Parts: sequence; C-alpha cells; structure tokens
Amino acid sequence: MLICVWLCNCTQLRAQDTITISGKNFGKFHEISLRDKSWLFHPEPVRGGGEPALGLFGWQPLHFTGFGKATLPAGWHGIGWFAIWLKAGPELANRKLGLRINHDGASEMFIDGKPIGGYGKLGRSAQEMEAVRAPWDLTPLWFSDGRPHLLTIHYANHIGVYPDFYGFEVLLVDYQPFAQRMRHKLILYQFAPICAAAGLILGLLHLLLFFFYPQRKLNLYYAVYVILTGINGIVIYEYYFTSYPTVQYFADFMTCFIKVSLLWSGLMLLYMLDYGRVPRWRFLTLSAIALSYIISYLIRFYIFPGQSWPDGFSIVFFVCNIDGFISVYHLICKKRRSAWLVAAGVSAVTLSYFFALDDTFHVWSYGNNAMRVFTLSIGDLILPVCLSLYLALDFSKTTQSLAARLKEVEILSAAALSLESEKREMASAEARKLELMVQQRTAELKEKAEKLHELDAAKFRLFTNIAHEFRTPLTLIINPARELLADANNPNTENYHKLILGNAERLLQLINQLMELSKLEHGLMELSLLPLDLVALIYDHLQNFETLVVQKGISLHFRCSHKQLWVLADREKLDKIFLNIISNAVKFTDTGRVDVFLQQNEHGEDSFTIQVRDTGKGIPQSKLPHIFTRFYQVDPAASYVPEGSGIGLAIAKELVELMDGQILVKSWEGAYTEITVLLTLPRATAPETEDEEGLILNDENARYALGEDDDRPVILFVEDHLELRDFVRRLLADRYRVYTATNGTEGIALGMELVPALIITDVMMPGQDGYQLCRAFKEEPRTSHIPVVMLTAKADSGHRLLGIETGADAYLGKPFDKRELMATANNLIILSRQRRDAAGTKNRWLNDPAYLPSIEQAFMKKIQLAVEKHLDDAGYGTDQLATEIGLSRIQLHRKLKAVIGTAPGELIRVIRLQYAHALLQNRTATVAEVAYQVGFSNPASFSASFSRHFGFPPKMVTANPGNAGN
Repeated sequence: MLICVWLCNCTQLRAQDTITISGKNFGKFHEISLRDKSWLFHPEPVRGGGEPALGLFGWQPLHFTGFGKATLPAGWHGIGWFAIWLKAGPELANRKLGLRINHDGASEMFIDGKPIGGYGKLGRSAQEMEAVRAPWDLTPLWFSDGRPHLLTIHYANHIGVYPDFYGFEVLLVDYQPFAQRMRHKLILYQFAPICAAAGLILGLLHLLLFFFYPQRKLNLYYAVYVILTGINGIVIYEYYFTSYPTVQYFADFMTCFIKVSLLWSGLMLLYMLDYGRVPRWRFLTLSAIALSYIISYLIRFYIFPGQSWPDGFSIVFFVCNIDGFISVYHLICKKRRSAWLVAAGVSAVTLSYFFALDDTFHVWSYGNNAMRVFTLSIGDLILPVCLSLYLALDFSKTTQSLAARLKEVEILSAAALSLESEKREMASAEARKLELMVQQRTAELKEKAEKLHELDAAKFRLFTNIAHEFRTPLTLIINPARELLADANNPNTENYHKLILGNAERLLQLINQLMELSKLEHGLMELSLLPLDLVALIYDHLQNFETLVVQKGISLHFRCSHKQLWVLADREKLDKIFLNIISNAVKFTDTGRVDVFLQQNEHGEDSFTIQVRDTGKGIPQSKLPHIFTRFYQVDPAASYVPEGSGIGLAIAKELVELMDGQILVKSWEGAYTEITVLLTLPRATAPETEDEEGLILNDENARYALGEDDDRPVILFVEDHLELRDFVRRLLADRYRVYTATNGTEGIALGMELVPALIITDVMMPGQDGYQLCRAFKEEPRTSHIPVVMLTAKADSGHRLLGIETGADAYLGKPFDKRELMATANNLIILSRQRRDAAGTKNRWLNDPAYLPSIEQAFMKKIQLAVEKHLDDAGYGTDQLATEIGLSRIQLHRKLKAVIGTAPGELIRVIRLQYAHALLQNRTATVAEVAYQVGFSNPASFSASFSRHFGFPPKMVTANPGNAGN
C-alpha cells in the first residue's frame, strides 16, 4: 500500500521524467539501456527495510546507475531504492517485452508496486546479502496501455567485487527477436567448453604418452600447453556464465594468469621442437618475465583491486612470438617434414591473441562478443591440433626409418649366413622353393577368399538396401495402424486404411522390381498407355524429395516452359525411370543443386527431353560405360545404404528402351553428372471442369460451387501434394468452406476470384511458388487484407524471414500439428474480423485512417477521393465506383465488407453525409444547397438520411456549428 500511495504522490514527475519507449528505440540489437536515463534514488530503507518514505522527500535524481566506488550516489550505504517512469508507445501495447539486469549484488524488481522478479538475497550487510549475477536471464514484461508505469528496483551491493561497478544496468528488450539473438549467441559461446574439452583430451593423451615414455619430454611440454589451453576455455566460459560475482572475478584473474602461462609453455614447446632441449638462458629469461607478470596480476587483482595500469603484455607477447617464429624458421630450414603445420599453428595463435583475446585493433563491436569468444576458442585449438598432427607424422617417419634399418640388418644377416656355410646352401635353396610354393598356394587361396568376400558383400548390400527400401512403406503402414488401435472412432479411419493399403502395395512393387529384370530380358514387359500430365508427374516426384533436400542443405529446381503436357504413356514405368534418376542425383549431391529440365523438342510435337543435372561428386570417365550394367556400383567400398543395390539405373535404361527412347549420361568427376532421357510420347487432351463464372475448378472444389448460401468462412489451400491436400481439406471441412489449388498459378487465379477469409499455401510448388503467391495477394488491392499461412518443410530461420518479408502472417513447418494449424487458422480469421469491426466502428476508417494497415489506407483513400470527385452526381453508385477503382462489383463488395464491414452503397452515403456536415459547419450554403452539392436530388431525403446518421437534423449544425456533432 505504501508503494501505491507513493505512486500517487509522484505523478507530478511523470511529464518531465517519463521515458517513452517506441519500437524504433530498440535498434539492431533489440535492446534499450536504461543505465543513463532519469532515475530516482532513495538512499536508505525505512521501517525495517520495507518500502521507501511516502511522497518525494528523501528521493533524489540519478542519471547513471552503473556507478562505481568513486561515483557513489549521495547517501549510498550499500542498499537503496531506484525508480524510473516508463511509458510504452502505441505499437508496443500488449507486446511481449523483457527486462535484463546486470549487477554484482542482489535485487528485487517491481512494476507499479507489484513484484516481477529479482536475483540474490537482499541484506544490510555483506554477511546478510547473497550476491547473484543473471545477465542472461529475461524477465517477461507487458505494457497493456499507454500510461506511465513505475519500474522500482530494491538493490544492495556491500561487496563491490569490481570497485568500478557497484551499481547495476537495466536493459529493456524486445522479447522475441532478442531471445532468438540470445540463442544464437549461446550456441557460439558453447564452442568454448567444447574446444576446451578437445584440448584437455589431447593434453591428457600426450601426458599418458610421456608417462609411458619419459625420455621424450616433448610430450610433457605439449601436454602442459594443451591442458592450459583447455583450462583457459573453461575459465572464459565461466567468466561469462557464472552466477557468482566472486567466481567471475577469479575467472578474470585466471585469464590473465593463463595467458602468461600459455606464452611460457608455448615457447618451451617450440624450443624443444627446434633444439631438442630448452636453452638455459632462454628458460631463465622467459621464466623471469612470466613470474613478474603473474606477481603483478596478483597485486592488481587482490592487493590493489580497481587499480589498473598498462602492463605492455601485448608488446612482450609480440617480441616472444618473434623468437618462436625463429624456431619455426629453423625447423623449415632443417627440412623437417610437415614443419608448415607448426608455422600455421603459431600464426593462428598469434592472430587469435591480437584479434580476439586482446582485441588490439578493436575489431569486435558491442554485440559481437559471442563471435569473439568463438573465434578465440577455435584459434586456441588450431596450434594443438597442428602440433598433434606434426608429432604423429614425425613418429610415423621415425617408425618407417627404423623399419628400413631393420630390413637392411636382416638382408646383411642373411648374406652372412649364406656365406658362412656352403653346406646350408642347398637346404636354404630347398627352403626357398618350399616357401615360394607356400606363397603361391597362399596367394591362390587369398584370391579365392577375396572373391568369396566380394560376393558376400554384394549380397549383403543388396539385401540391406532392399530392407532399407521396405522401411518407409512399413512406417506408413505401422503408424496409421497404431492410430486405428488407439482410437476406434477416428474419423480418418478410411484414410488410414487407404494409407496402409497404398504402402502395402508399395512393398509389393519393391519386391516385383526384383522380378522385372527377368521380364525385360525375355520381352514379356508390356506398355499400358493412359493420359497423364508429364509436368505434374515430375513435380510429384520432386515433392517426395523436398524434406531430403532441406536436410542435406541443397536445392532442387524444375524448369519447364509448359504448365501442362498431357501425353499417352505408362505411368508406372515413367515413375520407375524418374524415381531412379532423380533419387540418384539427390543421393550423390552433398552440396550445390539438382536441376530437372523438361522440354518439348522442336523437331516433333511428340518428342520430349527430360534432363537431370546435379553438382555431386561425379563419375570417373573409366566407369561411365558400366553404370547401366546390372548390379554395378561405381564405389562398392562406400556405405551400402546410400549406394543402393545397383539395379535401379539398369531397370531405368531398359524401360526407356522399351518405350523406344534413349538414355544418355555425361559426367566429370568432382564437378557434375547429367542424365538425359529422350522419349517419343503421343499427345493427349487434358480434362477440365468449369463453374458458372467460367473459372476452372478441380474435382476437389466442384462441390463448393453449388454452396453459395453457406455462411462458413472460405479458406483457400494451395498444395501440389495430393494426399496432403486431401488431408488438410478433410481436417478443415467441418468449420470452413475449403477450396484447393494444385499450384501457385492456379491458387492466385482462384484466390482473386473467391477473395477468401484465409489462404494456406505450400512454398515449393510448380508454376509460381509460395513466396510469389503471397506477394501477389499482398500487393493486390482486392486481396491485400487476406491473412496468409505458409505450410512447408522449409522451416529454418532464413526461409521464415523470407516468408515474413513477403507478407506471410504465420509460418508452420512440416510435419505440422493439426491442432496448431486449426488454432492458427481460427485466430487469424478472428483477428481479421476484429480489425474489420474496429475499423467500421463510428466510421473510424474515415475519421482515423491510421488505424488501418498502410496498403488498406491507400485503398480507402483512393475510394474516398473517387467518391468526393463525384459528390454532386446523384447517379454515382456502386457500379461506377467499382469501374473507377478497377474491380468488379462483387470484388469491391467483398473487399469492403472484409476490411471495414461496410457495403459500397453505404460507404458512398457516409462520405456524402460527412462532407455535407463539414459544409454546414462552415456555413458555406443552405441545407438545400448542400443537399444538391453532395449528390442528393431531394432535400427532404437528405435531411432524413442526415438525421439517421448523426442523430440530429442538419439545421442544428447551421444553428449551432460549434456544438453540433460533438
């Protein structure tokens, strides 16, 4: 209650001391520092440490909360109250914000007297207080209105770990983008302990090597250096993430201690590499320098804390590193194998120190500290890795040298033995003959064993890949079956049955594929020609690979100059051809893209070229002639699952030849692979259905053409995958009228005609994609008000940002939760209705147009100007307005009803009456003259309409213009 009374007494300060926060104040880092704003400070607690004194007595202005020991506020004795008035701009009303507080003490935070959080435990002395850091925590905060709110902080710091930071810093953040940015920073910070762990593992490994072989002291110096590197990474991580100020202070000291130790141990290691020992004068000199710096840091941190002086360590580091580079130069001059690894590691450490740890050139700006720590962690790990490789290669060279010498000794011994006794020559000859025979027999047995092993491996790969192919349809059988068992009343029972049956048939097709080779050999395979859309067929196959290409980080593109190409062909055999070719291209492409081209050849209407080109690892020229050979694999030693069974391309080639076509391949190892299929397919006619207005509808939408009296909201769902399209349509059908389209072009045409309440679209589609569709609807006045939901497997932050930039209102990733989709659709439709009702209330669209989105403001302004231009034309109505705006009568009606809830005729009448009211207030004409000026042919009719609209007759405006209408 004391806080509330105090708030009432302090309202007189709001006007001059209130901090108004708007969205543009957050900046690129999505945060606003309140450290140097207008604060109020109460120097000591009253009445047992509860609330501060009533009124303004005892409170003093404070313009910097990050005070140190030399800049303490007047009356500060280690605990006090701090307050600041905050006011949110209109765009921040009900928007989720957050508070961050950085301090080395303890705090309690209040908004308008209500506690919202705090850290540590307050106390009147250092013994009572518990200091806690929480620079990474966010306290959620909402401002529900535009009035000033008081942020109060009860803060204590009796310890003063850092003498120049007794106070605190409060930052107000935009919660969602800041939290996302913080997550990215935390990922970078996590590399510090990861790299530290790697360094510790390497150090412990070489320490064990030293224990087993103490004569090789190089392992000891290496272990000391690398373990220090790992400890440094852990200390840096603790400095940023520890909750205890004293631990942070100790980590700060340890960072200085370890950098000196690293310099000492690193140079010792380089001297061992260069000289095979550490020169005595170098050891003494470097040890004296290191010891002096360690003593100076102890004095600075624990005897005279808060006192800092230039120590010149960067200069010493640079000079010592020159000595280290001299040792590296000696290694290179001695032609030591892989000495370049040592040079690269020392260079990396030098750059890491000057550009990351010391930041000598001030490269890192505010907000990039996480990247700085990441760079430092990686840079510190480069030298240990390079030295480990160097030591491994050096050990390998030593081992090879010893092996060569041992072989020479063996040869000399054999020669000596042969010369020693002539009697043993015959025995030796016989022994050699026997040995040769054994070797020959052993070689024969080994060759047979290798052939048997290759045969077993081929069989193993074949059956493993077949089993792998069975897993996907088995998954689509098992999961629907579980759904049926879990819920016997599931409305999707029939669909689950169809899904189980379809995937069971897919299993049967996989098994039959093994038998098709035999049929093709004996000429028993026949073609079953039926009409099909070649463009849609290829798109269906590309859709199946959408998730895989997103996971692999590659792109999949399809180009065709035709929207449809209807032909007579055997769909099953084309499915097998395209599936094998496209799956191979995606499978063997780890970076880059896969392009699929379809074109109708100029020399014949029935001649088509399908080309699949990838930027994968390519095929060696020597192996190109064999890739269509059955069971042949380019790299049989590779993992069996990615390589496949080796029959896919063989089946594809024989099926193409069965259709009197050709299949060609070009490849360059490490660059690309291009497979071209030439087919001659008779053209067919595409079936089409038209509604009453001439708009082409598919079978899914035909049922809705007769339901015009249905008052359920209309949803347009654009998706090229048939099963997903059917599933979403059934999911939404109970609450909405759902129209569907199979591609972006069809979706745009249908949406412009329907003007639905909501649009749900996929991203990757034939024709125009989801981004183009969203941009088309948002830029078109007829449909700019319609909310758009993007539903796709491309759910990473980059694609989400692109979707939002094109105007999407929501972005759901596949696989999606059906409850989330239903809730999103319902919320967006309700939000649209609320905006419409708010805009239509008291003609706000006319009196306060800023309430509408900018594109709708422009549209309504265009309508208002068009009506005002024809005010005196009594015959100007809805048809004339629609023609002038460029819309049909129905489209204009739907647009205005959706945006402001007003029909076009009513809108024209309101504009006429508002303009008449302004004329009457200015007394520019009589009531009758005004009636004719605003398009009324009868003054009596004008008076009646005016009275119904404003609640008083027009003569009251002329009689009392100052009060009428208020």
